[in-house]
Amino acid sequence: MVVYVLPSEDYPLQAATLQELASELTEDGFLTAIYGVLGLKIDDEGLWVELRIGQDSSPHLASLEDRFLIVAGDPKEARPLYLIPYDPTAADNQSREEREYCHQILLERCYVAAVQIIGTADVPECVVIKGDELFRKATYGVSDKWHAKEIGPLKSKIVHGMATLLNKKELQGRVTVNNNQVELLLRDEDDRDLAISRLLKANTVQLALKASSGQTDIDHID
Repeated sequence: MVVYVLPSEDYPLQAATLQELASELTEDGFLTAIYGVLGLKIDDEGLWVELRIGQDSSPHLASLEDRFLIVAGDPKEARPLYLIPYDPTAADNQSREEREYCHQILLERCYVAAVQIIGTADVPECVVIKGDELFRKATYGVSDKWHAKEIGPLKSKIVHGMATLLNKKELQGRVTVNNNQVELLLRDEDDRDLAISRLLKANTVQLALKASSGQTDIDHID
């Protein structure tokens, strides 16, 4: 089954498009999967969902084709959930504020992922923080299926920024970047604590601003 999730005001057009595509495929002798549209809407009562399934839906699915209140609450308290927080292919369609916010969320998730990698490493050790792994954790595995050409430069920028942040003072000279991964030589627990502290104190708001302006230098709270 294929179900598209989108704002409720958009689902009638999507449903009509799917019906037209299914009809064309059927006429050409192809079988189509059961398809549908899940419309989401927030009002003063909370979050509503409306499900519409295409042809040949089962009795169980037919019983769900209605409008339901999923989460009751004040819409002013709602926060967006991004599986892919920042998508460079959609950046031109976002306001600057939204673009910076989405980039900030991606950075925060990548930095938390790096903290987890460092925190679970045995020391002394050369800890390897791979850009692919950071993005996998930051997007709940969705990035494995993300083949946009823009992902490479974005990943490189985040990895190099993280290396720049770590390669200061006591850790200077023990941080390198190779093939979109940070290699961090930790001599003892003090080094580990210092590296984690720097990542947790990173000013992701400033990082997002820098990225939006195209600058590669990294500011952080030390």
